[in-house]
Amino acid sequence: MADGTFLIDCPCCKARIEVDKRSGKVLRHWDKPQPKQPGGDLMQEAMKKMQADKSRLDDYFSNAGKSLEEKKKELEAKFEAEKKRIEESGDKSRPENPWDLD
Repeated sequence: MADGTFLIDCPCCKARIEVDKRSGKVLRHWDKPQPKQPGGDLMQEAMKKMQADKSRLDDYFSNAGKSLEEKKKELEAKFEAEKKRIEESGDKSRPENPWDLD
């Protein structure tokens, strides 16, 4: 802004105008500032993050169920293998009871 100018904010359109003091001519004109929507971008980012977290957790829980099923099958196979080994060895004795050791 030079010494011989005024800055005026239009009360109607909120635009800013620079006017020369002597001639009254408009030297510069700025468009009115666009107000930001309160929280518009933040809300969209938060929604995207929540959706990503939800999909990640859904994947985790669905895979956890599959993992438990696989672990169960593996343990059952080991149990059956050990059971078969004991039957083949002919050992009919009972294992020691930890409560009887006292």
